[in-house]
Amino acid sequence: MSFSTLIGLFLGLTIVLLAMAMGSSILLFINVPSIMIVFGGTIAATMIRYSMAEVFNAIGMSFKVLKPTDDIQDLSQLIDLTEEMLRISRKGGMLALENIEVNNAFYRDGVRMLVDGYSKDLVQQSLKEQNKLLVDRAETSSGVFSAIGDAAPAFGMIGTLVGLIQMLSNLSDPSTIGPAMSVAMLTTLYGAMIANLFALPMADKISSWAHAEANRQHLIIDAIESLASGHNPAVMRDLLLPYLQGKKAKSEALNGKES
Repeated sequence: MSFSTLIGLFLGLTIVLLAMAMGSSILLFINVPSIMIVFGGTIAATMIRYSMAEVFNAIGMSFKVLKPTDDIQDLSQLIDLTEEMLRISRKGGMLALENIEVNNAFYRDGVRMLVDGYSKDLVQQSLKEQNKLLVDRAETSSGVFSAIGDAAPAFGMIGTLVGLIQMLSNLSDPSTIGPAMSVAMLTTLYGAMIANLFALPMADKISSWAHAEANRQHLIIDAIESLASGHNPAVMRDLLLPYLQGKKAKSEALNGKES
């Protein structure tokens, strides 16, 4: 589960709301016309750019990124599992893997196909298609949230213009200046918060998650090939070692930037 995402969202909202409450009543920051302009306009613009199915897929993928999963995530654990299955299959054949518990849905699909007698090429093709579908869906889902992040501030500015027009057209009536300025300012606030506290970070989060998941699935695809080919466990580890080295290199690069 991505605790950093939930903690970041909670802290961001808490800090903003506390800052609002410390200066005045929080109710001053609630304005129905502003909400209608920003939220309604953002939803409309996003639905124009993407289909209903793509929007709902994006929402579903955002929950997938955040929710807990029982799948094995660590690459070294996947390699250890592959070594265990290799030793079993080299002794008892592919059918011996039928009762092995594989705590990764993608890996489990590949093992099931091998046990069912599918050819190595067919299993590889099926898994690669699943991987491509994941990448394509993640790219579209990230684009949906990026579209929300682009539209929200734009409609915040539209709301600001609406409020200013209303204010300038009724300068003779001082009682209208306050409500009109409220709409003008709050729409900008709503748009900025939606974009920078939710939509754009979620777009980046989906892209980051999809990259890590695709890399994990590529390792599994190569692991399945080793299983199907009956490789020696040492050979398998040599073949999959670059995935761990890439992860280590990325970690070292990030640590170098921090220092």
